[in-house]
Amino acid sequence: MRVSGHGLSIEVPHGWEARIARRPQSAPFLHIASFALRPDSGEFGAAVTERMGADAVFAALVEYRVDSQITPGAGLFASSWRPRLRAGDFGRARLQVMRPGHLGSQRFFTQSGRPFCLYAVILPVRKRPERLAAELLAALDTVRF
Repeated sequence: MRVSGHGLSIEVPHGWEARIARRPQSAPFLHIASFALRPDSGEFGAAVTERMGADAVFAALVEYRVDSQITPGAGLFASSWRPRLRAGDFGRARLQVMRPGHLGSQRFFTQSGRPFCLYAVILPVRKRPERLAAELLAALDTVRF
């Protein structure tokens, strides 16, 4: 199943959930997870990641509004979209909210003239981080802007 909205789309793997939303006065964001999402989880998913179970995967693709501080293709947003996540890209220090066992990754980029942040969280228990990163990468490879 493909989920689309606000100029974004993603193919949702079987058993996963995805949502594309936009709050008033903000840019759109996309959430994808290997578990059930909550309606009000925050743009970066803080309310969702606290409920992650073993071997769960979550990612937020958050667009930023262009203003005097944010310029697409420059500074923090200079790189382009390349969803190449590896286990080594995840770490505790990359989490927005520290939780036991969770590992996070964060990347800023510009695609189609739009500035984004990809924030991802995995919770490896039985599965190795490499496998969870590969599962997430397979889903992110289907993102269209």
